[in-house]
Amino acid sequence: MALTGDQIEEITRSVVELYQGAERAIVEQVTRQLAAGIDAADWAVNRLGALATLRQAVEAILAVVQDEAAEAIRDSLAEAYRTGSGAATTGIPAEVLPRNPAAVQAASAVAETGIRAAVVENLAVALVQDIGAKHSNVLRHVQDVYRSVIQQASAVSVAGGMTRRQAAQWAYSRFVDQGIASFTDAAGRQWRLSSYVEMGTRTVTQRAAVQGQTDRLTRLGVDTVIVSNSPRECPKCRPWEGKVLSISGRLRGRVELESAVGRGTVTVDIAGSVEEARAAGLQHPNCTHALRAYIAGATKVPTGDLSNPKGYEAKQRQRAIERHIRRWKERELAALDDAGKATAKAKVRQWQGAMRDHLKATPELKRLPYRETPGAGNLPRQRPPGGAAQPATPTPPKPTPTPAAAPKPMLGDRVAGGITERRQLGGGVMAETELVTLADGTKAVRKRAKDSSGIPAVDQQDAEELGALVARATGVRAPEIHRSGRDEVYMEYLDGDVFDELDDAAASALMASDEGARLGLADLLMGNVDRNGGNLLVSGGQIRAIDHGAAFAFDDEYNAPGRPPELRDDWWRAFGTSGGGWRDNPLSPADIRRLDQRLRALRSEFERLSRLDWWDGMMGRLRAIEPYAKGKGLLG
Repeated sequence: MALTGDQIEEITRSVVELYQGAERAIVEQVTRQLAAGIDAADWAVNRLGALATLRQAVEAILAVVQDEAAEAIRDSLAEAYRTGSGAATTGIPAEVLPRNPAAVQAASAVAETGIRAAVVENLAVALVQDIGAKHSNVLRHVQDVYRSVIQQASAVSVAGGMTRRQAAQWAYSRFVDQGIASFTDAAGRQWRLSSYVEMGTRTVTQRAAVQGQTDRLTRLGVDTVIVSNSPRECPKCRPWEGKVLSISGRLRGRVELESAVGRGTVTVDIAGSVEEARAAGLQHPNCTHALRAYIAGATKVPTGDLSNPKGYEAKQRQRAIERHIRRWKERELAALDDAGKATAKAKVRQWQGAMRDHLKATPELKRLPYRETPGAGNLPRQRPPGGAAQPATPTPPKPTPTPAAAPKPMLGDRVAGGITERRQLGGGVMAETELVTLADGTKAVRKRAKDSSGIPAVDQQDAEELGALVARATGVRAPEIHRSGRDEVYMEYLDGDVFDELDDAAASALMASDEGARLGLADLLMGNVDRNGGNLLVSGGQIRAIDHGAAFAFDDEYNAPGRPPELRDDWWRAFGTSGGGWRDNPLSPADIRRLDQRLRALRSEFERLSRLDWWDGMMGRLRAIEPYAKGKGLLG
């Protein structure tokens, strides 16, 4: 790379900030629409009716930013090409450059000609078209998120004991963390639009800079460059530090080059071509290395161990803190009430303090405020012909806030606040568990799963997440789940008596109650084959279902969605017989419609974890019991 990572960031910042501003404007539009009349009884109907208004606003934002970005991208690439060309011979005394008269004449011609317009224009057009093609996908995703939040808020608030405002914030925050203005590429990876633009712009800007540098060096008769020594190199680039590369690829291995400072030759080890190094990982979008001309006899090749893994780790820690700051600033932007906004502000301050501490401990790093802003630019300006800049769409009036009780922070936020105490709980074959006390005084259960009984740890934790949601959709109390790793979750601590410890009369009465039937319904829908008296709590006559790691164990032989599973306890007796047939159940047709709506609202959660086969199995169970729903109702 002809330019350093800092130079690339500086050149591309204007393009990136345009899209960050657009992303921020889209979040503001979605938040405004969701918050409008959120406490009204007809909120869901009214908000779905406003979808067309939201679509128009987002379309206008994307159209404006696309027009402005096309010009900014061309300017950035032209500047990169000029800068790369100018930097080609920086720091090299003129007397050691090739003394070929034709080469000198070529250098003068390049200086007069300046930019190779065709190269820069082709790069710019390709990038503009690539980014523009993603806009329709982003628009569709924004609408899907908006609809999903409304559906999930309606379902979870009914089943989970939350207010609609709390349920909407819960659902919305999950989408905000993933990126509202985002899309999924052909490989299944989800990209924030601004992140994709940054990656694409940095990559193409590097290309333009290198093209400018190599064009200049080639005309001067220089075919070799050397990779700089970065103080914070990543493992991917580390093997190339201090290595000499050939621009054309004609030089390979150990070669003899004519010395530029005296008679004779110099032995040089050529590690490969520039293109080969790039293909192996050098010059990735966030690369901090530069290429500079290598002049035989004049350029010194560094020796010894050039690696600095601690510098890279320090930089990665800074990037992680920046992500936390951006996340909570975006949460603040997407807060649906003052309490949520205040919580997010406090977390921003906490992570900004962590950044100050980190930079104090590693003074060689510098703070980059623009990297801490999830929307560093303002709303992109629309420039109508002959008119002054004006907003892309009229700004609707902000809804009048309705006083509401401050919701308890979500479990993930409380875990992020820190753990003050840990206590090991009884071990198990499938998981290790401990009771933890969080900084705010509340408790949670940390559970790390192990591959066991043919069930991979990741399957168990996916089932924990999704099983709790399905239980709440049927009206059963289940813990809030925070996924902290592939095989690790934190679960809300629920107090109560273990079902196994109830006397026979109390246990029988609970199993025969509507509460017991709702638990049987939840286990039936999620194919849970591991309900026992040890993973069931009772408090005040209310069931609290825990431990769903063995749920969704659908199997054509013994747990097929279309027929009753092999009954392993009495919780399912309201729906199936021990002989393997369905029976008339206490659900009403209205219950089936409610369940269908609630479970469909959870589809995006199953899709997020790539578990749509589980969702299909669950919906197959619902369809199977639907003809037998002849009761007065369980769901109220």
